Amino acid sequence: MTTSLTSVDLIAGAEVRSGPDVPKLAGFMVSDFAPLVYAAVRECLGDPRSPHLLDGAGGKVAMVLCSRRFDTVTLELSVEHVNRGRVSPILFYQVVPTAVLGQIARDYRLTGPVSCVAVTGDARAEAHELARVLLADDSARWVLALTVEMDADPAKNFASADLVRLASEPADRNEA
Repeated sequence: MTTSLTSVDLIAGAEVRSGPDVPKLAGFMVSDFAPLVYAAVRECLGDPRSPHLLDGAGGKVAMVLCSRRFDTVTLELSVEHVNRGRVSPILFYQVVPTAVLGQIARDYRLTGPVSCVAVTGDARAEAHELARVLLADDSARWVLALTVEMDADPAKNFASADLVRLASEPADRNEA
């Protein structure tokens, strides 16, 4: 039996670029990675302390974060610290993606599946493909598809957030 993944509807989307307008995020002190991701989610969904697009959705919302170059700033700083003989668990760069997703989940009261995936191609396309898989197998009714890219030039850093769900089907669809 062959199954094909259905398409998704983009409900809302946002992209945020590095710069002085990106608010600081408590607990993330070194790079723009986490503040960019959080800011993109806030732009996409609304403020978690006010009515927002996912009010009451809870466990029906999955999050997928894709990137080609995760938090390279924290990585470089942690290597520098290790080379000096100082090790800081706060600067363990692999925890930054899951930590920011945890903060998003807490603030927006989301309890669905969470995935962080390193990709080699188009991060947004990969995030949408993973969203299709999660939606097709009923792991979630909504997916927050997130991408973040960090560059050696901080002006090129950005994060995006897309809220997607399975594409609506016509009400009078005839089965063949």
